[in-house]
Amino acid sequence: MAIKDETEESCGSRAVMAAAAASVTTKENPRQQRMKLEVYGDVLQRIQESNYEEANFPDFDDHLWLHFNRLPARYAMDVNVERAEDVLTHQRLLKLAEDPATRPVFEVRCVQVSPSLNGHSADADASDPAVKEDAQSSYHSSRVLAPPTFGSSPNFEALTQAYKHHAEDDDSAVNAQLPNSRPMHEITFSTIDKPKLLSQLTSMLGELGLNIQEAHAFSTADGFSLDVFVVDGWSQEETEGLKDALRKEILKLKDQPSTRQKSITFFEHDKSTNELLPACVEIPTDGTDEWEIDMKQLKIEKKVACGSYGELYKGTYCSQEVAIKILKPERVNTEMLREFSQEVYIMRKVRHKNVVQFIGACTRSPNLCIVTEFMARGSIYDFLHKQKGVFKLQSLLKVALDVSKGMNYLHQNNIIHRDLKTANLLMDEHEVVKVADFGVARVQTQSGVMTAETGTYRWMAPEVIEHKPYDHRADVFSYAIVLWELLTGELPYSYLTPLQAAVGVVQKGLRPKIPKETHPKLTQLLEKCWQQDPAQRPDFAEIIEMVNQVLHEVGDEERQKDKRGGFFSGLRKGHH
Repeated sequence: MAIKDETEESCGSRAVMAAAAASVTTKENPRQQRMKLEVYGDVLQRIQESNYEEANFPDFDDHLWLHFNRLPARYAMDVNVERAEDVLTHQRLLKLAEDPATRPVFEVRCVQVSPSLNGHSADADASDPAVKEDAQSSYHSSRVLAPPTFGSSPNFEALTQAYKHHAEDDDSAVNAQLPNSRPMHEITFSTIDKPKLLSQLTSMLGELGLNIQEAHAFSTADGFSLDVFVVDGWSQEETEGLKDALRKEILKLKDQPSTRQKSITFFEHDKSTNELLPACVEIPTDGTDEWEIDMKQLKIEKKVACGSYGELYKGTYCSQEVAIKILKPERVNTEMLREFSQEVYIMRKVRHKNVVQFIGACTRSPNLCIVTEFMARGSIYDFLHKQKGVFKLQSLLKVALDVSKGMNYLHQNNIIHRDLKTANLLMDEHEVVKVADFGVARVQTQSGVMTAETGTYRWMAPEVIEHKPYDHRADVFSYAIVLWELLTGELPYSYLTPLQAAVGVVQKGLRPKIPKETHPKLTQLLEKCWQQDPAQRPDFAEIIEMVNQVLHEVGDEERQKDKRGGFFSGLRKGHH
């Protein structure tokens, strides 16, 4: 017994030392590390007490800690410690995903979901005969089913409650289809973490007629993904049939010539990518313009922002103040080159006062960069969420008008932005707002519809999320979310993860709640723009008319106040 205690103390000490080291090298704060350590200790103890075979493996305790430490703190917060065996499953899947020949790997099991409704748990209502009868009718098996790995998350309950309030406020809303207490299936995927992976997985589940009721997505520190979905729509509790169906869908994605390259992007890690990259990116040209910049004339001054795939600098080009977006050479792949080429191709053809002006680009590796006019006041997203700025109504309407004019110009030229959000709306020193970032924009096809997924879930139209054919009206939906963000200063669906927000928008008809004090015509505009049916949404020419009408109704008094108070009520003196 003394030996066992000593061993446990030794294991705990190693984990504590690892946690202390991790807190120095990661962005997680000490509280998050302590929480991880507590959950790790609880799970380790349960696994050892349950005599799982893995507990006898050499250095199992260290490997278990590495598992927790490679995943975000949210994993430890959400995981059900009473289901310690699920953590072993996650470990196993992540290990299997290291082999390119087998990924994506997945596991399926039947689970029992008993969501909280109206603030009462299913257990609390067990005395109700009607509830008891319904619960009994949902059980077609004598075996006891385990709960989902992550339970019914507070976030997803918030989604259903938010939808409930939304439905109460709008008699025309689609009836909420909240999950009943019944068997469902939990599907856990693991593969290489890639952009748009979640869209690929959710689309695949949709192809099988499965409805996502719960979703948890995690990325590891070393580039793998662990995505857990609770779904209904599979008629039987057994899992083998569902596993076979999933295997067939994955094979179809890999084998179809039209999607071969796309499937590699999502499921495989092509280590030879960098060797295949061209020395120069070819941009289609019509011979009417010259946009390749002279690197000798480009002066980089200071870094303004940094992202996963590139960095933004302020600088000068031929003595003109410019913004320089430089792609990180070590992160460049074929997908990035495609988006880089598309952005240059589109930006060089557009000129409008409400679209960021393209100056030129360097298409020769390793100096891939795009040069545009410098927008001194930064993004609307930063103003709202980092500087906690607030818009007066008059100023808000001017921003809304600028954006709608820029988008109307793009649509008139058959360009769909596909990623309209406040982070892609920039303001110059004259307080003019312009549409920016055309990395995922596309020229609309002759058929008028497109089907590729892109954009950001919180602002994305339902038809894009579902991989349905879409057109320019997808941008109108995103515009409505932007307008709501301007009104409230809040992040859309802040109480949900991006994936949970996407599920809510598609399956629950979820929309952000419009503040009661909102101008009636702005409320009307929002509701028109985020209609579920794209055909019911106005185009930007109509939106411009509606915004102008509200501007006139606000009146001279508001305009005079705005002139005295400045463009933004929350604008800090000296902000750049």
